[in-house]
Amino acid sequence: MINSSLYKTLRLAVACMSSCFFMWSCENNVNDVKALGTKAGGVDIGKDVAIYISTEGKISAKLTAPLMNKYLIDNGKMIEFPNSIKADFYKDNFTVESKLTAKYANYIENENKVFLRDDVVVFNVLGDTLWSKEMYWDQNTSKFSTDKDVIVKQHNPIAKIYGKGLEANQNLTDIHIFKPQSNSYAIISDTSGINPKK
Repeated sequence: MINSSLYKTLRLAVACMSSCFFMWSCENNVNDVKALGTKAGGVDIGKDVAIYISTEGKISAKLTAPLMNKYLIDNGKMIEFPNSIKADFYKDNFTVESKLTAKYANYIENENKVFLRDDVVVFNVLGDTLWSKEMYWDQNTSKFSTDKDVIVKQHNPIAKIYGKGLEANQNLTDIHIFKPQSNSYAIISDTSGINPKK
């Protein structure tokens, strides 16, 4: 019969040996780990990301998303936000001038354009708002553009414009709708000072 202290020592030795074996069997070659990031089809995944974009040395936008996929094909030039994206666009010193939301976005680095789709909404601090199913944001020009249906709501003059195709700056102070539709309207206040009752 084995002495109880000898039995405990033997059990401890077996446990140590098996853990050493486990650690040895799971060891990865450093070069193999580095190579994982360069294999075609690889994806880097980021959760709850915040990305700051700068233009001419100034922060111009902040993008936030619950999920980001960076595809490692073509040296990681394609970034996808499959579960929604939000953006704050800054005037200066982190003063927000407009915001954006969309359910999906992707960014191709060498084009400096973000493709947005599914309930794309952009609104500024004055309350002007535009909606579209699909839109591009050009980082170089700080403009939105689309050839899809759009709805634009403006505060001055009060207007709701339906159309197809649009180009707008990111603070929505300069909006061009290419094909306005007949169901659009605008309420223009009379500033002439003429009183028709007199």
